[in-house]
Amino acid sequence: MKNARLRRGTLTMLASIGVMAGLSACGSSDSGSNGPKVTGQVLGSYIQGAAVCLDVNNNGKCDQGEPVARSDAQGKFSITDTSNGSWKYVVADLNGATENDTSGKNMGTTFNSTATFRSPRGVSSVSAITTQLSQLIDSGLSQSDAQTQLANKIGTTADALLGDFNTNGNAVVKAASDQYIATVASSKAIKHVWVIVLENKSAESTYGTTASDSNQDPYLKSLVPQGTYLSNYYGTGHVSLDNYISMVSGQPSTHDTETDCFQLWSDIVDIGNDSANPKVLAAGTDANGHQSGGCVFPARVQHIGNQMEQAKLTWRSYNEDMGNDLNRDGTRTCSFPRRTAQLAGTDPTKAVDGTQAAQAPSASGDKPGDEYATRHNPFPYFHSTIDDLANCDAHVVNLQDDLATDLQSIDTTPNFSFITPNLCDDGHDGDGTGTAGKGCANGQPGGLTSIDAFLKKTIPLIQASPAYKQDGLIIITTDEGVVTGLTPTTQLSADGKTFSVLEPEMGNQCPGCNQQTGPNVTRPEQVAMSTLPVAEAYLLGISASTLPATVQNVSIALNYLGVGGDQIGTLLLSPFIKGGHVDGTGYNHYALLRSLEDNFGIGSYLGYADDASLKPIFTSANIDNR
Repeated sequence: MKNARLRRGTLTMLASIGVMAGLSACGSSDSGSNGPKVTGQVLGSYIQGAAVCLDVNNNGKCDQGEPVARSDAQGKFSITDTSNGSWKYVVADLNGATENDTSGKNMGTTFNSTATFRSPRGVSSVSAITTQLSQLIDSGLSQSDAQTQLANKIGTTADALLGDFNTNGNAVVKAASDQYIATVASSKAIKHVWVIVLENKSAESTYGTTASDSNQDPYLKSLVPQGTYLSNYYGTGHVSLDNYISMVSGQPSTHDTETDCFQLWSDIVDIGNDSANPKVLAAGTDANGHQSGGCVFPARVQHIGNQMEQAKLTWRSYNEDMGNDLNRDGTRTCSFPRRTAQLAGTDPTKAVDGTQAAQAPSASGDKPGDEYATRHNPFPYFHSTIDDLANCDAHVVNLQDDLATDLQSIDTTPNFSFITPNLCDDGHDGDGTGTAGKGCANGQPGGLTSIDAFLKKTIPLIQASPAYKQDGLIIITTDEGVVTGLTPTTQLSADGKTFSVLEPEMGNQCPGCNQQTGPNVTRPEQVAMSTLPVAEAYLLGISASTLPATVQNVSIALNYLGVGGDQIGTLLLSPFIKGGHVDGTGYNHYALLRSLEDNFGIGSYLGYADDASLKPIFTSANIDNR
């Protein structure tokens, strides 16, 4: 009997040492300390063995020295606050924890190594629901407003959001928690996403066989059997920038973003929210005198990068060629026209985007080739990014400088990466044939030929990375499609003084998407891109000799016929995808943003991503085991 008691005492001591060792990995134990108690419950169902800490440095993790405790079989915890109350959130580190049902049975859930929950001060539960609430508070909302917004997203009432959904019968909140755990916190979660954006290619050109350039991208076509092809994926606008804006923020066109902000790089004047959708900004008259115009969104308008930071996740925008010529781009990180103007000692309020056309290298070699285009890099178009230059420099970087280096380890690979090739490698310039005079400024063929060469280097680089192999997803998409067979029309102004060539932009949208124009533009609509005196008509390809004698000016205008961006197709690649699946559901850039927000467990949808009619892309049919 004495030996049995000795053995039991030894086992108890060893178990205690094991628990203490586990606590020290995520912070110091508060056992025996004096101070106020912070108590609560980690909910999934009930999560046992989570390291629950008071997040003193507000980094979303449990660090050494922060007050910590372990949750019991009912998810309950009690932490002694030795920090003098200097914390905002409770954090539960779920790595190695188990999920128990209401009877105490282990449900077999396996959490991924970085899975955490957060909860704001004063809320007793720590769960997927409180995690999303914490993100919204970090976005600047009061807890009350954040609670209301999250409740609306989930489909419940604010007063029913934060109770124990295992016992109070709120099946809607319980389902939202279960979905979050399955897609965000479990071992099957996709934790690293790369979005690669190409330019101006229709689905038939890129993935089909009948277009004149369909034979230019054999490598990209070879990837289709490895992934899921979204055949009915559409752009959201024309000509470029408004697609990039919608992709990352859900905001629709202004009169300047729909024409790539080719005049003064102006602020969007905030006149409030769209009456039809309070998450969409209504624009006033900008510095160009454009009603409902402007390029740069006010700080209250956020993008997915802001959301990632609020979720304590990482992101980067990689831009090929940015800063190749500092006289042109200003910087190698966070380059945008106003900053370039300021660095050059000129008036930033008069800045015009100098990257609208590619720069060829000089024959002498003293001027490098530079094909960076600001309009294909959406993040500088938000004051929420450029108002903090240090933060912008850390997130908006040069592709050649940083991508390969960041991919070397999981820790240095961002959770969300947005990749913008240069004006040749994205297919914007050149026709891909290699014919003299029809290529890019750098001498490459451009078109789908250069797209294929870029992807042939970049896709294997990503797929070889530890992050991709563990839990990665690559999304290859295009900004907008091109509709063939449309003939430009001409128009003479009522006074006979202006002759315009109208370039048609069809703007078909994906079936079932019900895309809205937004409050700032109309459809159909004609927008002048370039207007010149009739003596310079030849610069626009117009013969002055064929014009009426009354004409004093000539113009090239975009003739917008619809609200969408036409069919482009999109390819998903992941270790989680068996391959060979084709999904004919209607998707667009707003649906992609909504799906990314769901994938990363974001507590709110931005702009038109809030449209409940949008279909989710990251389904079990498209990505195995989702």
